[in-house]
Amino acid sequence: MKEKHTYKLQETLTYVLIWSVILVSPLLLEWLLAWTGDNVSFEWHRVFHVWKILLSYCILFCVHNWLLAPLLTRYHRRGYYFLCTTLLIVLFGFYQYKNKPHERPMMNGDPPPMEQVGEGPPADRPPLRRADQPKWRSPEDHRPPLLVGQHDMVAVTVLILIFAANMGVKYYFRHRIQEADLKELEHKNLEERLSYLRFQVNPHFLMNTLNNIHSLIDVDPERAQTAIVEFSRLLRYTLYDAEHAFVPFQKEVAFIQNYLELMRIRFSDEVDIQFNVSTPLPSGNIPPLIYACFLENAFKYGVSYQQPSFVHITFSEESAGRLHFSCINSLFPKSETNAISGGLGLRNVRQRLEIMFPNNHELVIQETESTYAIYLDIPLTT
Repeated sequence: MKEKHTYKLQETLTYVLIWSVILVSPLLLEWLLAWTGDNVSFEWHRVFHVWKILLSYCILFCVHNWLLAPLLTRYHRRGYYFLCTTLLIVLFGFYQYKNKPHERPMMNGDPPPMEQVGEGPPADRPPLRRADQPKWRSPEDHRPPLLVGQHDMVAVTVLILIFAANMGVKYYFRHRIQEADLKELEHKNLEERLSYLRFQVNPHFLMNTLNNIHSLIDVDPERAQTAIVEFSRLLRYTLYDAEHAFVPFQKEVAFIQNYLELMRIRFSDEVDIQFNVSTPLPSGNIPPLIYACFLENAFKYGVSYQQPSFVHITFSEESAGRLHFSCINSLFPKSETNAISGGLGLRNVRQRLEIMFPNNHELVIQETESTYAIYLDIPLTT
């Protein structure tokens, strides 16, 4: 919306600038002639005469710009626009014809100019018509007066060019406004899609966390109580901070640490859980819960009560402004029908990355018979 107002203001300022230059030009031209010419003085009446002519064009431009042009650009009434514009041009041409001197050629029967009347024709002037000379030399010389003179044609042509230039400027800024509307619509669509994806992630993540706590209640009530405290911190993050498009990286790190503490309570020393972050912490913002599904999958498919298991998570700033994430875990597939790469969470992450970092992220998944590794590189936003 702000860009639309900016483009409309720019369009108005363009018209004001153009007409200011046009109206100042006669004044500068008169001053230049008086300054460079010999025995030529600055005459205001000549400037006022040109301004009077330009004023009629300016008034017609305003009528076209604010009354006629919207018929075509806004309401798409092409017939009305061309009819009204043609009528305005015809009326202007009639006004020029009625208020300007007519132009017609000298005919044989016309009286000579006053300066040619005398006792005898000068040697350098043609002789006057004799009394016995016919009024018309030939039928071809019998031409009626010109109804439309050169001055009228030039005036109408200038008006048509002004209208055409007005439409060109108007369509240029209208195209810019349409681009701004399209970007705003795309931005709203992306926000709706991201909100939908976050809405899917949060319940899915919370449901799995509650299942983890439920498994502790019968086995170790005290550890279950501690897990509920950790879970409250996770819930606070997902309810308040995760609603934003971006959050500080420090908050996402704190969320991951709380989640890992919850997993340590559940699995105790049975799983080798490592979390490494480069110090000092990289500064910048990232999408919230962008790593949640990776953590879930790591503990869902990478933990076994019968075999040694591990989950190793690392954050590092490989280059300025880019955050590198790696999650490597042991792999114990639960079933062939519930493959890691086809889960809902991972599909949502891929879609969010495509929306928020198009062609500016790298997601690599490497899977072997015993290990599963995810590498994600995204930019840190300010």
